[in-house]
Amino acid sequence: MEVAVNEVFFSNIQEEGTVMDYVDGAFVFVLKDEMWTEHEIKAVRQKPLQVDFVFKYDIPIFLLTIEDAIDTSDFIFNVHDGEYPENLYEVSEHGCKGIIYLLDKQNIVCGKRVFIMSKALSSCIVDSLIKQKNSSYYEEEFNCNLDGLQSTWEPFELQEFALESEIIK
Repeated sequence: MEVAVNEVFFSNIQEEGTVMDYVDGAFVFVLKDEMWTEHEIKAVRQKPLQVDFVFKYDIPIFLLTIEDAIDTSDFIFNVHDGEYPENLYEVSEHGCKGIIYLLDKQNIVCGKRVFIMSKALSSCIVDSLIKQKNSSYYEEEFNCNLDGLQSTWEPFELQEFALESEIIK
């Protein structure tokens, strides 16, 4: 379910920060802030996007950076959080689709970018998600590991652990 710029986002995001999910065959990355500048909105559409994928302690982490506009943001994914379709665990002939949304405090879409990740990055992501799906899962352990990761490293510091990275122009 894609949402156009200037429309209300399909899910009511309460707090500022980052949220991600897998919806209708796409990884959806949401950045919510009180407001976005014209520079940031334009950059999300036009500037190079760096995508780094980290898989540490069985936690998939997507790191997104938009050149000269939006600092590295981390997006945590957990296949155990919901029921996902089988196509989540498959790489399409073109690679995985991603959509970035910039939301303001009223959950209005201020900026949006649709992109396709390379087959190499997509394969790395899918392989890691399969590994996470097949591993034993304890919510308390997952949250403890996540807290440890986020208290030890800033998102940009996690880039050195990336299994795969690419810049999308």
